[in-house]
Parts: sequence; C-alpha cells; structure tokens
Amino acid sequence: MSDFSAQSLGVNRNIAEAEAIHIKRQILALQELYPSRGYIVKDVAESTTILSSPTFGRKLNHTYGFALSGPVTNDDLHIIEDAYKLNGVQPELDMCEFADSTAFGLLSTHYKITGSLCEYQRFLADFQCSDILGRAIDVSIVGPNNYGTFLEASIEGFRDGGRSAELLKVLAESATARSDTILFSASINGEVVGTAGMAMIDTKERRIAILYIDSCLPSARGKGVHKALLLERLRVAKDRGCDLVAATAREGSISARNIEKIGLKPAYGCKIYTKDQ
Repeated sequence: MSDFSAQSLGVNRNIAEAEAIHIKRQILALQELYPSRGYIVKDVAESTTILSSPTFGRKLNHTYGFALSGPVTNDDLHIIEDAYKLNGVQPELDMCEFADSTAFGLLSTHYKITGSLCEYQRFLADFQCSDILGRAIDVSIVGPNNYGTFLEASIEGFRDGGRSAELLKVLAESATARSDTILFSASINGEVVGTAGMAMIDTKERRIAILYIDSCLPSARGKGVHKALLLERLRVAKDRGCDLVAATAREGSISARNIEKIGLKPAYGCKIYTKDQ
C-alpha cells in the first residue's frame, strides 16, 4: 500500500466516492432506458455493486468502494456474492489500495488478483488550455440532435477492442441519457473522428469531473485526437465549477500515457479481485 498523507488520502476518498456514484448512475440510466433488462445496483457497506447481463463482462458487472468506510465482515462480502450468484456472474471487486485491511483479509481466501487499474487526478486551479493543437482538430459539445452520430462514432472507435457491439451501444446510450454528463466530439475537416464523455459529480467535499468513454476511430489514431478531447474537457470542467478531474486507466496503456501527458498524476491504484471458480 502506498504511503498516503492525510491530505492526499482525503482527496483519494473524494475521488473514490465520485467513481462509485459514477458507476451507479451508469446503471440507473440503463434502468430508465431498459426497465426490463435486469440492470441492478446494490449498495453494501457503502460499496456499490453494478450488475447486468453476464455477456457484458466486468464492464457492467463489478463492485467498487468495498471497505472504504471502515472494517467489513464476511456477512458483507456474502451479501455481495449472493447478488452476483443470482445474476450468474463471478464476483469482481475493484479494491482501492487504501481500503480497510479487513477486506484484504477476507479476499485472501477464494479470490485472486486478475488485473490492476490506476486512478489519475488533476486539480484545475492552475489549468490553462493553450492552443497547442492549432485548429486541425475541432472539439465541440454534442447536443441531443447529434446523439445518433455520437453513438455511431463511439461504437466504431471501440469496436476493435474486442468488446461486443451490444455492450458498446449500451455504454454509449447510458452516457447520452445521464443528466450529469456532457458529451464531446472531435472532428477533422468536418468528419467526426473521436468522442468522449465527462460526468460532473458533487461529493461531500468538492465537485469532481470524471472523464470517461473516450473513443477514437482507428483512421484518426496518432493524430492527437484523444489529447484534444482530454484538454477540452479540462477546460469545460474548470468553467463549470469543477476543481478536480479524475480518470481511470490500465497502467502502461496508451490511454494512461495520454492522460499523463496533459498533467494528470497517479492518485491511487486498484487491484481487481475475482472469485475463484
């Protein structure tokens, strides 16, 4: 576990709170869109578990925030596991490294680490968006009349990542249906080449902008599209009263490198704990 100062630990708890709210709202939006498709949110010991079709994998079937508010028990874990069992999915818990040690003790039996994520953050007080990209890439906010184009571009940008078209569709639809999310598109010569979302979430301490669903069409990769989408969201986040932005990426990924290039720093890590078959 990293050696966090009291100040950084407080910020990290704020970010984790925002992330838990974020995934919860993702599912609540899908419940509104598809009330009969079995989208589930379960809160246990102040953690959030989201569940959906088993075919959607961990993207819409995982738990966040377990043991962040203090010690947890086997009873807490069993309630979460029972929810997964009813849904026919193996439990997966994204465990923040500063969670209470009781959780790691419980998970040491029957769980294995199957991946790791890094949470990045940046305060916006000193952020200045210089026009370093020129005007080759135009980034704009997407209105309801262009949601169809956003959906198509988002799906196309993610398609070669191995996820099903149905999952990509519902993820993009969830973003368009959320009142806390602003959608963005990037264009080159009038052609949409990338899309992204930003959820503005009020926690107990501050307003945090969560950057998510970043997608770039294969034909436009390597041209600075992702960087342009990131910078514009930071600018808008600051204008809309957010004092902190956060984003999640797998360590060492292209997304992580782009996030770091615009000044976001690692805040904390999460290990993915999956229950053994």
